Amino acid sequence: MSPTTPSDHFTKETLTSIPPDEKPTYATLKIIHQEMNANAMAIPSTNGGGHYGHLALVIPAAAFTALPNAIAWVAPIHPGESPIHGVAPTAAQISENNRVYEANEKKFLTYKATETALKKQLLEAIPETFIKSLKHEMYGYAQITTLELLTHLDTTYGNVNADDLEDNMKRMHAQWSPTQSIEDLYNQLKDAQKFAADHDTISDKMAVRAAIKNLTNSGVFTDAIKDWRKKPDNDQTMAALQTHFTEADKERRRILTSKEVGYANKAAAKQPANDKANIIMNGSGTVMYYCWTHGLGPNSNHTSRDCTKKAPGHRSEATGDDMLGGCCIIRRKAGERAVYRRPQRQERENDENTPPANRT
Repeated sequence: MSPTTPSDHFTKETLTSIPPDEKPTYATLKIIHQEMNANAMAIPSTNGGGHYGHLALVIPAAAFTALPNAIAWVAPIHPGESPIHGVAPTAAQISENNRVYEANEKKFLTYKATETALKKQLLEAIPETFIKSLKHEMYGYAQITTLELLTHLDTTYGNVNADDLEDNMKRMHAQWSPTQSIEDLYNQLKDAQKFAADHDTISDKMAVRAAIKNLTNSGVFTDAIKDWRKKPDNDQTMAALQTHFTEADKERRRILTSKEVGYANKAAAKQPANDKANIIMNGSGTVMYYCWTHGLGPNSNHTSRDCTKKAPGHRSEATGDDMLGGCCIIRRKAGERAVYRRPQRQERENDENTPPANRT
């Protein structure tokens, strides 16, 4: 590894940036911390015990030494302009001194290059408004370390408030879909617990209750939930829940009966029988739907049969293939800006009377 290009070895080339019009929050800063931690650890170092690369550049010293097999990080120092050989050194001593010097120089240069690359990433990810108080009038951020920038952000914007905790609970209870992996639900619960760990703890029992409610609402685990509720309370742990419903999900996917698919199939069953006749596809593959009153549009829930604002004489059986004399307008997507302007009558008449070669 070249000591001057540590960013080539980062696991995250560009950090998840914070939009210019948004303040950093605990949640957004946590993502940046995770990405920077991974990048720092991707650059090897024998310092600090040799197990965590350059992680000490982006986390507090106390947090670093608390890690398993870690020791206090001592930043490398430059070994000087040249090796020191002493008086009348032997050839072997000179060779060894040169080797040690080169190793120490490389370690120092790698350390400095890693610090520079990490700081550059952070400065690019954070709107300057939120760190400008640390900027020197003459030297910018050159004398500020990456860890000092992170500490400033955490102290100023990284506090968790009641709204953050409420949003976290909403994320924990977000409805899982049978089209997702069951592991997505487990991760959703774990992420919520981690977020609240130091602020408003979510116990495993709370997480289990949230999971059961979520899975019940999904409509596809009726029998598995019945079996789960038969278990003694002490056996209804997070680990047991994952084992139980992972097996249930595996069986559900194997069988894939209409009953197991639940609300997904119920929704599909409500579609009008003639929906296919209402679909028209152009050369780009765009799907359109026809309504006798309003014409052709992109809304799959707005067909002749589904229309909620029918004109007098509306024909519910009209389709794109057989409009039955209905509206022939093509509607734009919601929010799409109109560009076309219909010519005035006089303009149209003049254009019609002008030879094609002379028309503008």
